[in-house]
Amino acid sequence: MQSLGVELKRLRANRKWTQAFAAREIGIQQSYLSKLENGQFIPSPEVIEKLKVCYSEACFDHCLPSTPSTKVPLKILPILSFTLFLISLTVWLCATYEIFYPETYFTYQAKQGDFLAFNISQQYQGERFIEGDATYQIVGERKVSRIENRFLIVGSVVCILLSIIVGVFSQRHKLCKL
Repeated sequence: MQSLGVELKRLRANRKWTQAFAAREIGIQQSYLSKLENGQFIPSPEVIEKLKVCYSEACFDHCLPSTPSTKVPLKILPILSFTLFLISLTVWLCATYEIFYPETYFTYQAKQGDFLAFNISQQYQGERFIEGDATYQIVGERKVSRIENRFLIVGSVVCILLSIIVGVFSQRHKLCKL
């Protein structure tokens, strides 16, 4: 920050001001001005504006380091939008096709004399299967609506709509800049 300090000293010397007088004119403390002139501090945007008003100069821009922007660059928005769209679409498909939470249950029955045994499973094991010494035969299947799948579908649809809105916003903003 030496170039800013040199520029501040030059401007103050051209007006034949003391450091105390210059600090009063700028609206800052003398010790702060001294540290600015010695390159120990980087002025805030408010102080830069005060310096520009006091010295009627716009030459401070080349003396100051460029501050990195904390905003998300608009080039990233379409990528984020597309990624959110793909993830949401994948979750929606998984919920629709019952990948995470199956909704079909199969009921199997085994009969040995007077003994009846039932086996309820989410996995289809064929028309007949043997487990231990019992032979199970399918007697039915039923659909059970799972709330988890409904939450996944609603959440994914909301995220898909959000990704489309962000994508349209980023494209519209890009067109406005042209």
